[in-house]
Amino acid sequence: MAHLAERLNNLGSEGAFEVLAKTKVLEAQGKKIAHFEIGEPDFDTPENIKKAAYEALEKGYTHYVPSLGVPEARE
Repeated sequence: MAHLAERLNNLGSEGAFEVLAKTKVLEAQGKKIAHFEIGEPDFDTPENIKKAAYEALEKGYTHYVPSLGVPEARE
């Protein structure tokens, strides 16, 4: 049997899954929950957003931005 490093015991769980578990409990209690987390929307991406994404890709915006965001968007 493989030995795993002891430090693996210090790893936590993914926070999103904890939130999903809590929402299931609340829904079972009859509460209405609006889900804005993991998953697919029930509508197509609006045309203006698809066009803007295409234009951004064509301009070379293909990498992650700094964690604070791009200066133009912060102004």
